[in-house]
Amino acid sequence: MSASIAVTIVNKLSSNLNYQKGKFVASEFVSEIWEMYSATHKSDNNINGKVFEEIIAMALVKSDLMPFYMQANVAFIPNVNYDFILYDDASLVSLSAKVSLRERWKQADLEAVALRYIHRKSKSFVITMNEREAAARNAKISECMGINSFVVATSKNFDQLIAELKLTKFKLSPTFEVVTSKTIIDSSTAASRYKSEQ
Repeated sequence: MSASIAVTIVNKLSSNLNYQKGKFVASEFVSEIWEMYSATHKSDNNINGKVFEEIIAMALVKSDLMPFYMQANVAFIPNVNYDFILYDDASLVSLSAKVSLRERWKQADLEAVALRYIHRKSKSFVITMNEREAAARNAKISECMGINSFVVATSKNFDQLIAELKLTKFKLSPTFEVVTSKTIIDSSTAASRYKSEQ
């Protein structure tokens, strides 16, 4: 399913809600939108996951927690698309959105380990709708090698996570070259540097 369909669904559902500026509570927003979505759309795991990601994204936007990257690739970590990445100079924060955990938390943990291997101070959180699974995983958090915490999107813990993250001034990551040098030899510099190459 394309992300644009999920964006359309979430925009339509959220247009029914009216939040006063400064009165927005992310967990309540997620709860209301998810409840409306569940009541008006047939359950489809493919669609549910994308819609959940867009609901979390809208909650971050309405909480003024920006900028962030969605379906992000991080340099030196091949073949991983992170649901959400927030960047600052000191570290990266990964938010993995999973409607339910089952065995999916293991993939999120592996991705968190890869992120921490490259960015030592990174933090990784799994955001889910399933309270029971989140409580069970948090009780065994020592089994996770990269995940900091499992957070239920409809709980006050989600609001606390957002408040904690808002203490950091996130920004867009800089563009950098993987290799740098004062001397770069290419076809144009080789001709002037090495006369015999003309």
